[in-house]
Amino acid sequence: MLSTDGDAQMTTPVLEGLIGAAPDKGAKFAALQQSAAFSRLRSRSRRYLASVTALFLGAFTVTVALAGWAPGLFAIDVLGHLNLGMLMAIGLILLPIPVTAVHLLYAGRVLDPLAEQIREERRRGRQ
Repeated sequence: MLSTDGDAQMTTPVLEGLIGAAPDKGAKFAALQQSAAFSRLRSRSRRYLASVTALFLGAFTVTVALAGWAPGLFAIDVLGHLNLGMLMAIGLILLPIPVTAVHLLYAGRVLDPLAEQIREERRRGRQ
């Protein structure tokens, strides 16, 4: 069973009596979720993921739409027997590679420092 807070957002699992979980850990995590640094981390992560998802779904939708409504465009030879349709399909297959590379850079430069800041705040809070 999962507990939810007031805005119907999933929070921590209710584990009292199960697997020896301490009930105060859920309260500590709930407090962590309310911090400004955690909110900033979640916001930036969601914003990045939403934009990358929109990019990929947009590229896929354009490819499928052009294949259905402009088959003559896809039949244009570009390099020998390679036509535009094949190149766009290959582009869709290869698109996750630059997306992954950009994600690694973004995570290393933006998300990881925010996560480290949250870890440091928690360490200071325990002492």
